[in-house]
Formats: sequence, structure tokens, C-alpha cells
Amino acid sequence: MHTTQTPRITNDNLLDSVSEIRFGNNDIFATGAWDGYIRFYQILSQTGIQTQIALDFKSVIDCQEPVLSISWKRDMSMIFAALADNTVRVYDIKTGQNMVLGYHDDCPARQVFWNDELQVLVSLGFDKKLRLWSLKQNTMGMKPSPVYELNLTSIPTVGEQDQNERMFAYADIDCKIKWFSWDKIRGNLNSNISRNIFEIEDSKLGNRSQISTLSISHNSKQMGYCSVDGRGAVMEMNDRLEGQNRIVYKCHKREEDSKQSFKSEKINTYYVVNSLQFNCRSYDWVSTSSSDSTIIFWDLKKKNKITTIPFDAPVIASQVSPDGYFLAYATGYDWGQGLDGIDNRFSNNVGAVFIEKQQLYYV
Repeated sequence: MHTTQTPRITNDNLLDSVSEIRFGNNDIFATGAWDGYIRFYQILSQTGIQTQIALDFKSVIDCQEPVLSISWKRDMSMIFAALADNTVRVYDIKTGQNMVLGYHDDCPARQVFWNDELQVLVSLGFDKKLRLWSLKQNTMGMKPSPVYELNLTSIPTVGEQDQNERMFAYADIDCKIKWFSWDKIRGNLNSNISRNIFEIEDSKLGNRSQISTLSISHNSKQMGYCSVDGRGAVMEMNDRLEGQNRIVYKCHKREEDSKQSFKSEKINTYYVVNSLQFNCRSYDWVSTSSSDSTIIFWDLKKKNKITTIPFDAPVIASQVSPDGYFLAYATGYDWGQGLDGIDNRFSNNVGAVFIEKQQLYYV
């Protein structure tokens, strides 16, 4: 690998908000941020009557461009990043050296996902391209070429791949959810595959509610998504990856006093849901993180809140560890209040919580 970037002075102080959080194993996770850094953290835990945890900052990689998305190589030797300069890069964890693995045209990739079985990096682009990149390609100084490319019908808003790399899904600006099994591509990377590989359904949250987050359970038995107006939907997936038994609910709303009236009047205010997470320890559990500065744990079976965790700033990203015991989160400004919210009252922070057994179910 070679580096084409000049190092900057680096530390663990966030200079801007986090864009994405990804666990590498059960206690180590990375964050990509708009300040151009990938930071690495380890969760330290001490078991007792109540488990105590601490967050240890480990290291940092300077990407010199805002980081939109990150993805680990399964052996944790490399991390991939989608950058604001339209490139998709791979970084060596130990040395920080990097190379351009791929790129998108005129706009960056929205997200990247490493698929270990196919040995490709998946990039979901704002240019309506789904591209797959190989680490084995020899560019000979030329621009890299994808080993596979699929033209999408609309601009994607968010995507996801399940932990076991069985399926891939994304939502687009037309409020449609689209997904497919990797089995439909495996062995056919060099052939033309049409968009017919996708299962498609209209968002159950309506055609005016942009999808802000999407998640797939570790075993691809569930898929869920949430919107910018504080609502969520979860569906079960059968063995053929067909959606069924859908649940739609309001997850982040507040009844507040109206500021537009002289008389006392209550109005419902809905907040952007920035992250939806499943948990391998409970089929009925999900968490939602929102611009209302809370993380909520939900019991889907009993259709009720388990607990609400308040923060002093919008929760802009989160992810549950593969073993289901930790939830890493980031707070900062998420533009949910537009320009009116830019007054530096929201600090950029990264943290983690331990998910207790009693927090998995509503009692």
C-alpha cells in the first residue's frame, strides 16, 4: 500500500460530528467523522453487582477528507472509508497507509460495506451506482474499475448489510425499500445482472417520510427502518427473505407548548431517528437514537418502551456490539433544527452503555 496524504496532528478530540460507528469485534469500535478522522476505541468492562464500563481511546487515522462511512475487514487488519472527495479508500490499521480502492462520479459514496465471502467492498453511491471493488485489482496507475456495477433507479438515502453478510438493503428518496440476497450475485460478478434481483416495497411510513436509518438483524430474520419524522417500522423476513408481519410505531415525539399561539396549546413535535439497532440477545428488542437527545430501548412484542436514556445533545449515530452487550453512540448536532441549531451548544462526544439483562424486556 502507499500513502498520498500528508499527516496532520491527531488526537481523540472530535473537531466535528461523527458520521458512522462500526464495531470490529465485541469491544472495539471505530468512528468516522466529518473532521476527516477515523478513531478507534475499546470498551473496558468490570463485572460486579452492576457492570461498570469505561471507554479507552486507542488510535486515529487521518483521512484529510470528511468521512461519510466506514467498514471493517473481518480480520480487523484494514478499515474502509467513503470520503467526501468521491473516493473509496482502504487503510492499514497498523500503519495508517492507504490506497484508493474505488470512486464514484461527481458525488461521494453514501456508505461502504465489506463482504468477506465475496472478498469485495460494496459502495452505495449518491450517483445512483452500486459498485463492488476488489482488493486484488492492479490499476497500474490508472483509475480503479469496479468488478461489478449496478445502476439504481433513485438516489439512496441509507443502506445496510447484515452481520452474516447474507443480504443487502437500502432505502431511496422515493421512500422505497429494496433488498436482495448475495446468493443472486455470488459467482456472477462478471456478468450483467439486472435490477430484478431486488425485492421492493413501498415504505410503510408513507411516501412523504424520508427514510433516515435502516437496519438488519444479525441473522437477517428482521429488517427495520425509521424516518425523519420520528416513526419506525420493523418487519420479519422469511427464509426466502420476503417481508412479512410488519409493525409500525411512533418512536420519537414530544408534546410541547406551541410557540405560535397566545393561548396555551399543546402540539406534537417529531424528531429525526438517526439510528435503529437490533440485538442478538433478544428477538423482540430494538433501540432508536434520535435528534431529541435520547436513546430508547423498545420491546416490540409488548409494544412498549423498556427504558429511555437522555443526553445533552442529539444522538447522531449508534451501533450495538455483535454479542449484544454494548451500545456505542455519538452525540452532536445533526441539523435536525436547521440553521437555528448552530450555536455551539451541542458538544461532540463518543460513549458507550452496557445493556443489562433487565433492559432487554419490558416488565
